Amino acid sequence: MGEVGPMREEGKISAYQAMVYQVSIVLATAILFVPAITAKHAKQDAWISVIIACFFGSLQVYTAVSLARRFPDASVVQYAPLILGKVPGKVVGFVYLFYFFYVGYFVLQEFSALMCSSYMPRTPPIVFMLVLSLLAVYAAYGGLEVICRMSSIVLTVVLATMVLVVLLIIKDIKIWRFLPALENGLGPILLGAIPPGGWFGETAVLLMLYPFIDNKEKVVKTSFLAILILFIAMEMVVIGAVGLVGPTEAACFLFPTFNMARLIKLEALPILERQDALFMMIWVAGMLIKLTTFFFAGVLGLAQWLNVKDYRPLILPSMAIMMALAVQAWENIAELFAFSGEVFPLTIIFVNFIITIFLLITAGIRHISTRKA
Repeated sequence: MGEVGPMREEGKISAYQAMVYQVSIVLATAILFVPAITAKHAKQDAWISVIIACFFGSLQVYTAVSLARRFPDASVVQYAPLILGKVPGKVVGFVYLFYFFYVGYFVLQEFSALMCSSYMPRTPPIVFMLVLSLLAVYAAYGGLEVICRMSSIVLTVVLATMVLVVLLIIKDIKIWRFLPALENGLGPILLGAIPPGGWFGETAVLLMLYPFIDNKEKVVKTSFLAILILFIAMEMVVIGAVGLVGPTEAACFLFPTFNMARLIKLEALPILERQDALFMMIWVAGMLIKLTTFFFAGVLGLAQWLNVKDYRPLILPSMAIMMALAVQAWENIAELFAFSGEVFPLTIIFVNFIITIFLLITAGIRHISTRKA
């Protein structure tokens, strides 16, 4: 029922490659902030918060997949007007566009904040933003398949590095730091689950990638597998941070995962000590993947929203605008940290869950779908 415009990107990816995307974009920033933000609210029960967040993340990705399956050959920017009508649909499409660029802008802020605060404090933040932006622009010109090949390699190395760090600190993790369980009741645990629950919701970028997946029947399975991988990764860094230094100190660290790597001590193998530099290099690659993915989704969606034939002419102007916004930094890194835990996850939940489920329910009530019977 109804027609949507043609897609502007010719690349095709597999459901597995889409899963790699989903994991990569969440992991890059979640491992940076989740341990501290979750421990701040849930204390020693932070690991329980991650379990609750996982269930909420599963609900969000299932909602996104259910909506995407009704319109297999179009993105959410294209079929929102079909569901809601031209003007309301265009408004909702613009909200998604704003969200994609908003995440990209925030990635630039996070990247420059960590590099300036932890490694190169005398370097202006705009230098780091510019380097990451130029790399993202180059990848976006290459198209979806280029980004996907890059993402697969980076994710493999990121996960291997995370496992290595956890294995090296596991001997120093103290079980008593997780006791007493449920000391403050369920309220703080639920509050601590909101930020990781929001980050899990970023997997709903599938709403833009779905038309390019060539084996769509596997998307439900691979999307839930992505959530499972993310859950295991988040649990590892949360348990590692809290078990290593305790919930109070973990909540005080701005970047607890990097502090974990710095605390590695092996007298027999000193070469494996202080792996934070290696972790930082891998993390930079992950941030590039996240920025590129959301920037690509935003530019592609903008081309569809404007109904132009090619997204590539929009790449440089879009990145220039995003850079201009990104240089308007927070006054200090503490404000960025607070924003990451309190505002940013709620924005993700609003777009990826509230609006998405509204579109799904409306499409169901109106029996609107372009899927062939």
